[in-house]
Amino acid sequence: MKNVLVTGGAGFVGTNLVIQLNKLGYNVTVIDNLSYGKRHNYIEGVQYIECHTKDLFTIQDLTVPDIIFHLGEYSKITPSYEEIDTVFDLNINGSFTVLEYARKYSVPLVYAASSTRLATEGDSHSPYSFFKSLIVQLIKNYGKWYNLKYSICYFYNVYGELQDTCDTGWETVISIFEKQYKANKPLTVVGDGSQRRDFTYVGDIVDGLIAASNSLCNDEYQLGSGQDYSIIEVALMFSDNICFIGDRRGDRKYGKANIQETYAKLNWTPKGKLKQWIMRIKDMK
Repeated sequence: MKNVLVTGGAGFVGTNLVIQLNKLGYNVTVIDNLSYGKRHNYIEGVQYIECHTKDLFTIQDLTVPDIIFHLGEYSKITPSYEEIDTVFDLNINGSFTVLEYARKYSVPLVYAASSTRLATEGDSHSPYSFFKSLIVQLIKNYGKWYNLKYSICYFYNVYGELQDTCDTGWETVISIFEKQYKANKPLTVVGDGSQRRDFTYVGDIVDGLIAASNSLCNDEYQLGSGQDYSIIEVALMFSDNICFIGDRRGDRKYGKANIQETYAKLNWTPKGKLKQWIMRIKDMK
């Protein structure tokens, strides 16, 4: 049985990943400081350790894993301007410790990167994007300097089961629209709604992460649907009860994954369809 360590494993994507790894028979340990994760996401049979990733070396009796899935970082764009100290703490201090642990024990790493690094605005358009990009560069250098085996996976606007785990008003736009729709409230569209996004079903993200863990070739993979929609198009899939709010700092105009290259490398292809997910939400109302 393979021993797996998942950082951020009580959050939205992390919990979905842990569920699947557990089903596949892996021995899963989760580290999560519960800044975004929730205890009600805990899965029976999985070991949970509530701590910061920068305290990884202090955990007593932790079995050295066969692989690390590193998802446990700060993940909000607009708030990152005001919370830059927290971003630095989680994404630099924490991730550096994870990398040092991986180096010391020769553990391969699958890293949950952000597609904001690939934005036309550049990787320095927000503190969040900058620090996430910095960790990508550090992982690549650890591969060169210390022969670390890794896979870097870029996420694109994930939606699906447990998407409201954050529940702070900064969760995914699909989760926000779903809550507003169910409450018969206007859907809040940022700016003019022309910004375009690639929306990816969380089950496809999980499949991509696992595929990347089986192909540790020190490479990068874009995990998206390969289809983009404007925010206003997505809102109208729910309802025409829409209100527009001011632009948000750090909001990029465009993001679409190149899945052809990922498919060729991983034999992975997304199956989830955004329109079907939204219709399912509407049917359940």
